[in-house]
Amino acid sequence: MVGFAADHLDAPGVASDPSLDINDLYLFQSPTNPNNSVFIMTVNPFNGGADFSSAGSYQFQIDNTGDAVANVTYETTFAPAAGGTQAYTVTRNGLIIGGGTTGTTTATVTNGQVQAGTYDDPFFFDLNGFNNGFAFTGDDAFAGADVSAIVLEIDSSDFNAAGSTNVGAQARTLFGVNQFDRMGRPAVNTALVSAANKDAFNLGLPANDFGTFGSDVNASITGLSNAANANALTPILLPDLLTFDTSNPSGFLNGRGLTDDVIDATLNLVSAGAVTTDGVNANDNPFRSVFPFLALPNTPVPEPSRVLFLGVAAIIGLMRRRR
Repeated sequence: MVGFAADHLDAPGVASDPSLDINDLYLFQSPTNPNNSVFIMTVNPFNGGADFSSAGSYQFQIDNTGDAVANVTYETTFAPAAGGTQAYTVTRNGLIIGGGTTGTTTATVTNGQVQAGTYDDPFFFDLNGFNNGFAFTGDDAFAGADVSAIVLEIDSSDFNAAGSTNVGAQARTLFGVNQFDRMGRPAVNTALVSAANKDAFNLGLPANDFGTFGSDVNASITGLSNAANANALTPILLPDLLTFDTSNPSGFLNGRGLTDDVIDATLNLVSAGAVTTDGVNANDNPFRSVFPFLALPNTPVPEPSRVLFLGVAAIIGLMRRRR
């Protein structure tokens, strides 16, 4: 069973290593310095406090030329845990720009800063109401959940192309040298790619998305709304990159801010307005106004069994019954 969330447990293959399972990607203009952009990747769904993988790596990849191929890659690698923390190193296109230790300590990197550790899961959604035939009650199924996160704030000029402020970004994890998971916009693989192709999607490249998975995504959106809506949305959602104008502070679909209600926006789009809200309009814990912006972790960590409520089949079956 996989989850209709942003990207939590989106495919069978990611269950083998939750530390490399990407939950969410956020990318937004820093509220404390408009010249900077903030990248956030969360992993370890419903398992805050777990280690980052020391056998894998975590990448923010940026396309700044519009061809869906990465031009700049910020990669974080972690040493095995020692004394409850992990040392980590950050590189830009293979060159070390800094590093630190997991926890509450912010480390300096060239042209920016970074922090990695356990935080409150910033994703919010009435999943139980969704799975109960859209009988939304505004109950956030992710309230109290913790995740592991990497937060990188960097001068936007460090990854923008000359003369342009527009980029497309994805989060990517690798096990060794092999791609393990990837994510651009929320819920593309989870909700719109067929079950048979979900693992293949996670192993794919954005430049190939439209040709390889376009028919899948088009068919799913058609089933949730109509063919005209599917034809309009498919070339926007593929390739699966989070598009972002670094000079623009507005949120989703321009990047993705922590407070953006991406579920409302996504349900509204793919259902052609049939579903507009789940009643959950904000995170259960307030975000911080300064770096690293994420809310502090919860105590105690909620039961991992809550993830059993997640089921991607629900989005198609329930929305079709609503038509």
